[in-house]
Amino acid sequence: MDNKDFIKIIKEEISNFDFLGNDEFLKEQEVNDLLQNEDLQKQFICDSLLNQNGKVKIAEIEDSYITGDWEELNNEDSGSITLEYSLNLNYIYDSSKEPLKFNLSFHADKIGISVGGWSDPGYWAGTMPDSVEPSGESWYDGFDWNDIDVNLRTMEGDDVKFKAFESAPPKIQVLFIRQFTQNFVEHETLKIKTPEMKDKVQDIPYC
Repeated sequence: MDNKDFIKIIKEEISNFDFLGNDEFLKEQEVNDLLQNEDLQKQFICDSLLNQNGKVKIAEIEDSYITGDWEELNNEDSGSITLEYSLNLNYIYDSSKEPLKFNLSFHADKIGISVGGWSDPGYWAGTMPDSVEPSGESWYDGFDWNDIDVNLRTMEGDDVKFKAFESAPPKIQVLFIRQFTQNFVEHETLKIKTPEMKDKVQDIPYC
């Protein structure tokens, strides 16, 4: 092997060497730059709300819990619940590129709620066929979505300012929070029957 070939091999090896993890750093920086782009953030919000072509997928529920006093409340009573719901997402922002991976979390120490419903105590008629069992149903007739904080983070845990969400119309903010948390809240607690549940993204000039 002459010197030219030897030097060529050395240069190729050096060019392929990930010096101190530089390739990984550049990849993380690219993801960070994309996540901080306000136009991409708005596109993510709209793709989440319109749910077209499965562009936004939940890869993992990282953390989830809900606590509160909803079971103790009677009609017209007010109370609160605590919520933590953290999701790792895969977002196909461009069909020609790999999905963007990041964390989206929803947190609230105190969501204001009120509970409505109906109940029938039933009665005992002496025999089972003639008796009526107690029955009833409860639901949220008040649920303050604005008490929920929304956080965007890289998979490495770095906070990203969610500028597009912060500048979005209030109804879009509520729709976005609902999109990710409503099923979890209703599955773990009560159904939500509040006026804003009738709002749809198609009725709001944003996307």
